[in-house]
Amino acid sequence: MARLQSRQISQLHQYQVLHMVRLATGPVSRAEIGESTGLSQPAVSALTRRLLDSGALKEAGARPSSGIGRRERELEIDPDFAWVMGVKLSMDHYTVTLTDFAGQVRHSHEVRWTSPMSAKALVREVTRAIQSCMKSDSGLAQSRLAGVGVAVPGFVDSHQGEVLWSPVLEPGDGKPLALAEALTSRVGVDVFIENDANMLALADMWYGRSGRAANVALVTLEHGLGLGLVVNGELYRGHSGLAAELGHLQIEVDGRPCRCGKRGCLEAYVAHYAVVAAGQDAGLLPDDHDGGTTEQAYFELAQLAKKGNRQARAIFERQGRLLGQWIGNVVNLMSPQLVILDGGPALASDLFAPSVKHAMEQAMAIPHRGKVPLIIDHQGDEVWARGAASLVLQRVDESTEIMASVSRHGVDAEAVGKRPEP
Repeated sequence: MARLQSRQISQLHQYQVLHMVRLATGPVSRAEIGESTGLSQPAVSALTRRLLDSGALKEAGARPSSGIGRRERELEIDPDFAWVMGVKLSMDHYTVTLTDFAGQVRHSHEVRWTSPMSAKALVREVTRAIQSCMKSDSGLAQSRLAGVGVAVPGFVDSHQGEVLWSPVLEPGDGKPLALAEALTSRVGVDVFIENDANMLALADMWYGRSGRAANVALVTLEHGLGLGLVVNGELYRGHSGLAAELGHLQIEVDGRPCRCGKRGCLEAYVAHYAVVAAGQDAGLLPDDHDGGTTEQAYFELAQLAKKGNRQARAIFERQGRLLGQWIGNVVNLMSPQLVILDGGPALASDLFAPSVKHAMEQAMAIPHRGKVPLIIDHQGDEVWARGAASLVLQRVDESTEIMASVSRHGVDAEAVGKRPEP
């Protein structure tokens, strides 16, 4: 028991140091690490020496001295220590991104595909995507790849590495898909999976629009409706890893069918496919999209609304009203400092934004009104994939076992595929 506790403490301290250096705006001193983490000077010295020896950190020069004595050398993440890969799955395409150990994107590309597909086909396609990127002209050697993160839409048990339901999967026998295990065994490196909205929230927390706020609600609106929550500076997953699935909050008993199998979920009224269905019901769009995708039909409807079609405008206004009421209730439930709505390209978001903002203010409890900013913005799928890559960086930072398997000479082949013990 004492040995287990000692290892857990070592992992925690390693994570504190690496995470502090990783999120700093520039090189940091050992004194700043100690001040930020609360670790003693001897502990910081021992940890940073170990991380320098492994190659995870490097010295970045000396800070000018304000007094007498030797100038202290500052530290930063060594971007060449290892590479990580992120994959973002969407309904009609996937995006693959390679980042260095500092989280900077080195290579990214998008591939079109058609979903939903069988579990076997999904494993095959994602395996092919990972292997293709590893063999690309990016200069990546497999020995430098520390792991892969996959952002999956739907219900994802990140603790077990299983997909419980996803719109990119055909309906099956109801059994979870052990996607992380299947991919790890095929590509030869650790693969971690997570809900896609959580991955965008992680990317935003580390690199993006939240300004390092400790409590943030990030709403994603595309083919589905997602929510990622940052609580006290950490991604909130809940007991089973399935927290924040509030897009499947039932707003109408026996209402519209949702892709998840329920009826009356909010997603079935505000997601892109739901808006397209409303446009079809109104006779504004053909039932078959003329062979196009749901996203294409969604933006065709947005163009009609922009041109002044009253029925089309009413559909987007209703979408915004329902979404804003829901966001206001999320604020009442979680009390975030900030809400970010990644609502797709401006062509459509400009149509529903006024309704969202008004309904959100009306739904919030009076003490929240005027105090919780709403940012409506859109970032491309590369950012989602970067979040999936950041999941791997987080796992490396947390685990002395994974860190030990990566050295200046690459990934220890015997350690590949072995997950750290809890």
